[in-house]
Amino acid sequence: MKLLLCLFLAATLAQASAFDEAAFGVHLNGWHRDGSARYSLNGSNYRTLKPIKTTDTNGNTVLRVTVLHAANSWAEVPFDLEVTTAPDGTLQGTRISGSPRGQKLDTGLISPPSPPEAAAPSKDPASAATEKARPSDPISEMKSALFASFDSKIATAAETKDTRKRDLLARIAGPEPIDATAISAGLRYNLDLLLGGSAMPSK
Repeated sequence: MKLLLCLFLAATLAQASAFDEAAFGVHLNGWHRDGSARYSLNGSNYRTLKPIKTTDTNGNTVLRVTVLHAANSWAEVPFDLEVTTAPDGTLQGTRISGSPRGQKLDTGLISPPSPPEAAAPSKDPASAATEKARPSDPISEMKSALFASFDSKIATAAETKDTRKRDLLARIAGPEPIDATAISAGLRYNLDLLLGGSAMPSK
């Protein structure tokens, strides 16, 4: 079971170790000269900056993209989305961080779940068949945990007073709008692409 899980994660994240920036940009309506891509999802507008690849102290590859929700004509709300992989391409985890309205938000690194312990064979044929037909999906479980953490934190940030030092015009315009649903949708879309998804944005 553990071997199969490791092979599954490595195969799923093979694209991250040999990341195709051009193909990623195509799914976001193409890169502009300023190094960003502009696109729409379900009526909301976004901008994604070109990915940055770094190596952490453990030798893991960290692929980071900044996703900005264009809340209106003057305000963009940015968040950093990271995917970390080991030298062999195995997924180590994902993370979302940002500072909405000056409040630090960080999910921390959310790793795929550990492989389940092998259970004793069931004497009930029906139960055994059900367990066998319910395969583990560590990528989906990881994403669920990541966005459970993020959605809770962004909901709190949306109710928080802006603590940033801002100029007069910015204060007159008011705090940046925090649309938690739209921000989460944009981050989910980019993460699916980074993990090998193929959905195209709606125009």
